[in-house]
Amino acid sequence: MFFPVKIKAYVKERFGLPARKFLKLFLSNSVGLLFRIVNNLFLAKTLTVFVYHDVSDNPSECSRTYNLNVPLEVFNYQINFIRKNFNVISPADLLESRIPSKAALITFDDGFQSYFKNALPILEKHNVPSIIFLNMGHIRGTVFWPGLIIYLCEKRKDFREYVKNAIPVKDNKMKPLFLYCSRNLVDSYIERTGESFEGNVAEFVGEIATEEDLIGAAENPMVFYGNHLLNHDIPALMSDEELLKSYLQNADFLKRYLNYRDMFSFPFGQPGTCYNEPQVRLILESGAKKVFSSTGRINRNISSLCLDRIALTSFNESPAKIWFQVFRKSFRKRLGILSKEFNG
Repeated sequence: MFFPVKIKAYVKERFGLPARKFLKLFLSNSVGLLFRIVNNLFLAKTLTVFVYHDVSDNPSECSRTYNLNVPLEVFNYQINFIRKNFNVISPADLLESRIPSKAALITFDDGFQSYFKNALPILEKHNVPSIIFLNMGHIRGTVFWPGLIIYLCEKRKDFREYVKNAIPVKDNKMKPLFLYCSRNLVDSYIERTGESFEGNVAEFVGEIATEEDLIGAAENPMVFYGNHLLNHDIPALMSDEELLKSYLQNADFLKRYLNYRDMFSFPFGQPGTCYNEPQVRLILESGAKKVFSSTGRINRNISSLCLDRIALTSFNESPAKIWFQVFRKSFRKRLGILSKEFNG
């Protein structure tokens, strides 16, 4: 959006913020307050699924850069807010179709150790159940795959050039570079350089949960484990055979825990960009009872096998900002429909 120079200068002087950031804050508070007033109407007979990754006051570089982290105080505020404004259900409730009006479910992805150290005590304090979708590969000691490809894209200019040279020119600006990083491509680069990046990636990503963490929480009635593929590969870059093998191997490890449920969240979570509909069907046919994406929408078909999730971040630290995040995609969709009607 274009802002005249005088307006930029006035906003900066008056509010101490760049014009774009001021507009974002203004809209989030204004729209959030509006939706807070009408939330009962909008949320009747819906399921809102929230997704988190890292809960820490000392996040890793990766979590900070990609806005994956929520500080403990903010997380505590958000969970208390959700508990007071929604009817929080457990994964068991979802699988058994015990879904009240204004239902909410708390989920986590990737297996950061902060879930067990920081998030779980807060969830227990508020008596809120949750499910964490795990990649058993890096929990059992392999390199954290998304951390590796993001690290290489962020830190290694020669790797960025290597990937770009392997991507058709017309495609290399359509999505983040790391989403083009197949196993074969990355392995060939590492083989060519002769370097090991495991230590760099571990520092870049931060602490990952251990099997001891999983064992310690396995009998907690508020904690459930779900499937997130063995190594967090990008499904869109996998063959059906590779995807199925990764899903089933991960499930075999997770079935050792009594709190595992046959629920699956797609790594990176974006349909079309990161996975496709045939892959959804393949996962469901292979045993998953529910499949989750992460495009930020409220679920109005609460019985659907495919459910969307909304990410809350450190930015959502007030009622207005939480409501804004909850309704943001629905608001955009409604504006789009109105625009078509008026322009039609």
